[in-house]
Amino acid sequence: MKLKRSTVMLVGVAFLLGAGVLIAESQRSQSPELASETESTAPIFTFEETDVATLTVDRGNETLVFEQGDDEAWQMTVPDQALAEPGAIAFLLSRLNTDSPLQTVTMGADQATDFGFNAPLGVVTVALKDGTEHELILGGPDFSGSANYAVVDPDPWPPAGESEYSVLVVTRDVANGINRPLAEWKMPVEAPAPVNPRASSTPESSAPAAAPPAPAPTVEPPASEAQPTPEPTDSPTPEAAN
Repeated sequence: MKLKRSTVMLVGVAFLLGAGVLIAESQRSQSPELASETESTAPIFTFEETDVATLTVDRGNETLVFEQGDDEAWQMTVPDQALAEPGAIAFLLSRLNTDSPLQTVTMGADQATDFGFNAPLGVVTVALKDGTEHELILGGPDFSGSANYAVVDPDPWPPAGESEYSVLVVTRDVANGINRPLAEWKMPVEAPAPVNPRASSTPESSAPAAAPPAPAPTVEPPASEAQPTPEPTDSPTPEAAN
């Protein structure tokens, strides 16, 4: 049984198409671009909060500096001298030493603007008590708009030449931790108790008024010493005098 020429051609075309798809998929799985897009379960940094000596948050138009004392209490030194809100610092550090990046991609030096690193949203510098230092630079949002690009300990920076960088895709919580208002970085100060107007009066006016002296008791004379009531005298009337 002989096959028609058209049928043989169709089978040949189908075979070639199938082979082409297999080759394309094989090459795609080995593509450098896709191979660089990986997920990681490791946190961005591995230090503990107690290992940190100073934390610097540069937000472009404002720089915040915090120091951790031996008692593990945080103090703001720039732009104000104040007790720091430990919850605000713990939140940001937790995003760095607990959260894992959503993805890792490769960026060339000429792509820095595309990733938003020409105008970073923030730069976080962590100096540890052992003298080591780490830096995270937060770039623009990713394509989903729910995360941001970030580079960690970049060298050199700014990007130049043929340098390539591993760029992390981090959750929006990192941006939220950096951009919280200045007042939320400080320990709330308790308002003074209201002043009682009566308490501010002079001691003389606040002292209770002295009670008036009691009247002296009236002593009644004994009945035996009572003065006799004078008896009326008979005086002549005018007619009797005449």
